[in-house]
Amino acid sequence: MLALSAAVTAVGGWWVPAFAGQPPSPPTTASGPPPAKAELLADLDTGRVLLAQNEHALLPPASLTKVLTALVSADWLTPGTAIPVSDRAANVSPDKLGMKTGQQWPYDIAMHALLISSSNDAAYALAEKISGSVEAFAATMKQAASQIGMTDVPVLRDPAGLDGNEGVGGGNQMSAWDVAVASRDLMANPYLAGIVTTKTYRFTGPDGIVYQLASHNLAFLNSYAGAAGVKTGYTVPAGVCVAAAAIRGDRHMLAVVMNGVSPDRTAEMLLDQGFATAPESEPSTAPELPPVTEPEPAAVSPEPADPPAPITRVSGASTGAAIQLHSSRLAVVPTVEAAAGVAAVAAAAVWLLLRGRRRVAEGPRHRRR
Repeated sequence: MLALSAAVTAVGGWWVPAFAGQPPSPPTTASGPPPAKAELLADLDTGRVLLAQNEHALLPPASLTKVLTALVSADWLTPGTAIPVSDRAANVSPDKLGMKTGQQWPYDIAMHALLISSSNDAAYALAEKISGSVEAFAATMKQAASQIGMTDVPVLRDPAGLDGNEGVGGGNQMSAWDVAVASRDLMANPYLAGIVTTKTYRFTGPDGIVYQLASHNLAFLNSYAGAAGVKTGYTVPAGVCVAAAAIRGDRHMLAVVMNGVSPDRTAEMLLDQGFATAPESEPSTAPELPPVTEPEPAAVSPEPADPPAPITRVSGASTGAAIQLHSSRLAVVPTVEAAAGVAAVAAAAVWLLLRGRRRVAEGPRHRRR
């Protein structure tokens, strides 16, 4: 297996090593399956895309969509959240966990079902819990995609990745590049990375039934040394797709294969090429995925405080005071004008008091007849 050199060149959509003369053929055409519709190999540590073919083309991603759904669910919901099941979620097209209308499923079980057995009912139930409806979740997915740096303008409508007549609005369109962006972020999340490396998951559901889920990625997890995830997908329009991550020593590699004849085998060959490349030999000019970023809900603006009520000052004609109206409370507030009035009233009161005392001293006066 040829290691990548310090320079790369684009040939037929592939980023391949630059050698004197003709560059080598893409690794999937020489001794393996024919090329898929899109392929990509990335070093998850550096973010460098080492090999790629048709990586920016928008294609149906099938259940690779659930990588983004999982990222959103992990940051929009808390671990103790109960996930209610609507009639729509319970009756979505298979694959399904078997959720029933009216049930409440633990968040952790729903997340494992989403990523391990690719349960569409879990995807719909999570989407409805987060955004209120499956249709409204489309906007949430778009927001998250923008936050994490998915730049190929993905079409995001269905949280499960269903397409055609079964998918919301005909389904989704994503590029291998954007799948790699989301998959890298998922592998950087310890909780989600732990789920996608799980081969089987046994639990008791809220219905009291004991379930055991086998990973849809089991063949890769069992066959490839260091396999660590991530997700498979299939619909008729999408073909077979896989995002495959592996760890060897301190190296982390990711292969994305969309609509391949034998995507697991293609992914393994790409990963072999990556691990055969020493970090110092990775082309410094290779394109790079954006930095790892966790999506997050939009900040909720605090409720605006009630504006202070307008101040109304009413000059008191007889009291020499002003009344201030504020927050339904009354207060007497002296003003310059009122101060003068108060002084006048006080002087009059003193005059009347003295006058009264004089009259008492003088005794009663008689009216003239």
